[in-house]
Amino acid sequence: MPMRKNAGLGMARITELVHTIAMSHQPMAVGAIGHADVYPNSRNVIPGKTVFTVDFRSPDREILDGMKAQLEAEAPEIAKELGLGIEIEVAGHFDPVTFDEKCVTAVRNAADRLGYSHRDLISGAGHDACWINRVAPTAMVMCPCVDGLSHNEAEDISKEWATAGADVLFHAVVETAEIVS
Repeated sequence: MPMRKNAGLGMARITELVHTIAMSHQPMAVGAIGHADVYPNSRNVIPGKTVFTVDFRSPDREILDGMKAQLEAEAPEIAKELGLGIEIEVAGHFDPVTFDEKCVTAVRNAADRLGYSHRDLISGAGHDACWINRVAPTAMVMCPCVDGLSHNEAEDISKEWATAGADVLFHAVVETAEIVS
């Protein structure tokens, strides 16, 4: 055991670091390992290499940059302690997006008028709306998912939640278009 260089253990400890960093920037930051490949990926061979993605999100650019800097400072120390090499490459980056306040207010107003509970939610997942927001006023209506599971093949939504989301969207569009007062 003392002679092993276990890249899987390194990935596990960096996964824990990502979680710790995200938790230290609550309530609006998140962090996760979203994709991981382990080589040679055999049940009885110690991983000699891992390749994985780290996803940090925050609506505050300064916090986002700080989370990234902390990972870049501490992950190499973890690798060194385990006798592993490490390469960090930025594969993608999204600046925090602020949606149009008039559109966001229209969504809130529609939910209020219809009697639906609601709350502001920061996504940051790179939804199409984030790109459309660059050229047109934009907001999003998010609906709850069964057991909170979203962005997953097993995601499920009740018919009532889907109907409520469509109702809110319809009424927000009507308000924004000033079709009714």
